[in-house]
Amino acid sequence: MKSPERRSGASGAVVRDWLDEVWGRTEAAVVLEGGDNGGQLAERGLLGEVFDAEDLALLRSLTTTGAFIDDICRCHGSVTIALLDAEGEFIGAGSVHGRTDVSWERDRFENNLEVADPERLARFLERLGVWTR
Repeated sequence: MKSPERRSGASGAVVRDWLDEVWGRTEAAVVLEGGDNGGQLAERGLLGEVFDAEDLALLRSLTTTGAFIDDICRCHGSVTIALLDAEGEFIGAGSVHGRTDVSWERDRFENNLEVADPERLARFLERLGVWTR
């Protein structure tokens, strides 16, 4: 839901360009405890890991397909999906909000993605042993 005091965030096209670039360098993904207020990524608890190429492709599709809402959720999210490059360095992160949205680099872009298939994303995360609120 948009609020009257909404700050201007990045357009969906800008976020999609960034997503294409960062996912193109992604070699693994991890699901970490906490949302946008969870602290440094490296200090969070590990909830799940994705290394398999097919699972990475599926996770990419599930977390990048949908419509940008030109707003952000007011909660901090439940878990964070962090992307790692070939050296194991964090190169991007998105928090899961309400089982329907992913907020990629929230402080940077301020534009949640309402995912196209929230039920399938929830099932994917549950298969990793991750339960979202």
